[in-house]
Amino acid sequence: MNRHTYYDSITNTSIFENHPNPAWARRKWISLDGTWDIEHNGHRGQIQVPYPVGSELSGVDYPDKGTFVYRKIFEVAEPESDEMLLLHIGACDYATTVSINGMKAGEHIGGYSSFTFDITDAVQAGTNRIELLVQDSHSPFQVRGKQTFLRKPFYVWYRGISGVWQSIWIESVDRAHLVHAELMQDFAAGIVRGKVRTSLHSEPREKHGDYSLRIEIISPDHTIIDLPSVLAGREGSFEFQFSFSDIDAKFWSPDSPYLYGIKYYLYRKNDCIDIVESYFGLRDLSFGSDGFVINGRKTFLRMVLVQGYYPGGAYTPQDREIIENDILKIKAMGYNGARIHEKIESPYFQYLCDKIGIFTSFEMPSFYMPSKAAFSAYERELRELIERDSGHPSCIFRILFNETWGIWGMYGKRSKTRKFVLHMIETARALDPSRPIIDNSGWEHLDTDIVDFHHYLRNAALGRKAYARIAKKDERILFGFSVWKVLAFYLFGLVSTKTRSIFLERHHRHGTDTHMQEQSKILLSEYGGFGWYTSENRVSIVDNIEEYTEDIVASRMFCGYCYTQLYDVGDETNGLLSFDREPKIDMDRMRSINAI
Repeated sequence: MNRHTYYDSITNTSIFENHPNPAWARRKWISLDGTWDIEHNGHRGQIQVPYPVGSELSGVDYPDKGTFVYRKIFEVAEPESDEMLLLHIGACDYATTVSINGMKAGEHIGGYSSFTFDITDAVQAGTNRIELLVQDSHSPFQVRGKQTFLRKPFYVWYRGISGVWQSIWIESVDRAHLVHAELMQDFAAGIVRGKVRTSLHSEPREKHGDYSLRIEIISPDHTIIDLPSVLAGREGSFEFQFSFSDIDAKFWSPDSPYLYGIKYYLYRKNDCIDIVESYFGLRDLSFGSDGFVINGRKTFLRMVLVQGYYPGGAYTPQDREIIENDILKIKAMGYNGARIHEKIESPYFQYLCDKIGIFTSFEMPSFYMPSKAAFSAYERELRELIERDSGHPSCIFRILFNETWGIWGMYGKRSKTRKFVLHMIETARALDPSRPIIDNSGWEHLDTDIVDFHHYLRNAALGRKAYARIAKKDERILFGFSVWKVLAFYLFGLVSTKTRSIFLERHHRHGTDTHMQEQSKILLSEYGGFGWYTSENRVSIVDNIEEYTEDIVASRMFCGYCYTQLYDVGDETNGLLSFDREPKIDMDRMRSINAI
């Protein structure tokens, strides 16, 4: 294993600062962002990609549903005989069909996951025409998050977005190229095991011996560690490992967000034919009776809810500095994490969380009516997103569903919805066993690693009473499900003095007679919301935050909290910041509150 000094660190390398996906980046790529022609219901105009239809910065005021046809001219040089062109689309809402020069390249369903098509056979040297046919709707069977499923925005559901909302780019690669890498960290053994998939599965197996993989790791102090080259396995993939001592291991945390760069070099005999640059952070995680333990230390989560809406761009920030400033403000107010709510953010957003240092959650956006099609689309997109985003050290838990939205039928013991929910729990655990999950955030847990609940109680005394009764295992305080209570809350803004039931199943998933809340501390994953509903505490918002937060910490029954929310969105004027990101409270005081 060889070492030498590398002066271009992970924190300032231009490829990571400028590439749409810093976790899987090549130096040679062509951006297709910018001005596109667009057609909708006979109306023609021009749209600025990647701002979505329905946003001010897009330049078009079309409604957020229907069929949209995007068109753009682009130029490419004549490809070499062994060269491929890959088209990457960061995210496009909702169903997308891509054609190049009139030839269909592929189709994708889902508004949050990324997708890639091989466009080699469709392009020609010189001028080319790309067309995206995008279909979107207000369907409640569609994975949509906080986008309205009615004709207009209402309550806490906002105007929807449609079309492209993350970057589009083209990469030139050899026909034999790197596809995906996975790093599995074994902290007990002090080893990282890696697996890199390639396109070699399409080549005859007898040719796999011509290929090898060389790996460079760039440490936080700019030292390069060269790993021994490895040969392709039977399926054309590569497996390797290195020890913590090999790389002088430094562990990632919000206080010390150490990142290692990693470069993958694919060789055909003596020729390097593909290079992909990425990064990783070493971060141990467990969850149990003490709550979260990060790198061997018990860690109390102080999170703030983030909905991922930006001035002018809706789902898409006008520039990357907006994301960076949001994260810096979170840290300046003393929070150590962000609950990304009902949205999957871009890989670049997650990169900044990794780089700057905050904990995050992964939360699948909701659909709102169960059906076979809804279940299928949800599972497909969940699988795609877990594969894309599992490498981020900042992400420490997953939320699969929120407040029973879209999965009302799970109460029936033999219902298809219940079977689907349990299958998604098993799927998420199998695809990423390194992170605990919350099955259904807020209440009505079926099979969860983390028990959480939400409350927006109208005074702090009610909160203290609820905490005391829950601590005594008094399940009468954990109100049973009632459609009328839900309607009262969501339609008429009536905040119940009691939470809904936390436990649909009385026993722990492993079959013991011990209740879930006796196994570990609870996460209060939503509270506060001051400025949106009427509180009986006739004091300032920041005084309310201080009293409620003191009570949460003093109860000693929680492993963390999440305040609702970082900035105003729509009619939810409960942000610590305005929608334009101006502080509404004293940020230094918030920092002192979060130090309690």
